[in-house]
Amino acid sequence: MKRVACIGVGFMGSAVAAAIRRTAVVEIGVVDRYEERRARATTQLGARDFVTDAAAAADWADIAILAIKPQDLDDLSGAFDAHDAVVSVLAGTSIATIRDTTGSRRVARIMPNLAAEIAQATVGLTLPDGADDDLVAGARSVASALGTVLEVPERLMHAVTALSGSGIAYVFRFINAMAMAAVREGLPYDQALQGAISVVSSGAQLLDHTGVHPDEMVARVCSPGGTTVAGIAALDRHRFNHAVHEAVAAAARRSRELDT
Repeated sequence: MKRVACIGVGFMGSAVAAAIRRTAVVEIGVVDRYEERRARATTQLGARDFVTDAAAAADWADIAILAIKPQDLDDLSGAFDAHDAVVSVLAGTSIATIRDTTGSRRVARIMPNLAAEIAQATVGLTLPDGADDDLVAGARSVASALGTVLEVPERLMHAVTALSGSGIAYVFRFINAMAMAAVREGLPYDQALQGAISVVSSGAQLLDHTGVHPDEMVARVCSPGGTTVAGIAALDRHRFNHAVHEAVAAAARRSRELDT
């Protein structure tokens, strides 16, 4: 894989392009309706500007990253040749739909999140039945450049979208809520935010390092009659787990709706 075309260089497309460029010596081509986005990519990544000519970009590239909005997919109707290799990041848009719309028969899907910008995303990857070796290698290379890869059958991509693609936003909300709660208790916001980020990061790293189940870790922190168990009880009273389950379920449901 020596040439990668990014069709769409908004937040996600530019994050994917930057991550690929950091991990491999490749040429980047970009397509986007907004001149300022293309200009940023050409300046920061040395990208080749194909303006809005997705067909030319895909023909030039070894693989094309499809990072437009799902509702804009019809703009690419018939844009690709059957042999063009395409890796899509479109939420709730099946391989079959992308094939039928664009004309490419070589389509894989990934679902990263914004942490792709720092190569720390959780990335869902699904490959079509009968995918050729070049498409498999290219899609896996793109996915691994962005972070941790979860290779799943396509029917589970809605769940990965809800967990990873959307889930990072829930983490942001949680961190800010923790910080604001600490502000209410007297900490300045900058210190509270720094502390909340550190707590979430260190907790995740500890689980990853030890392999201990999260419930067991909670039990280790909760001393009898102590501060933590009081806080956990408050979370339970306000149905914290239920709210998280509902958020993930709503995102997965919306992903399925987008695919109809």
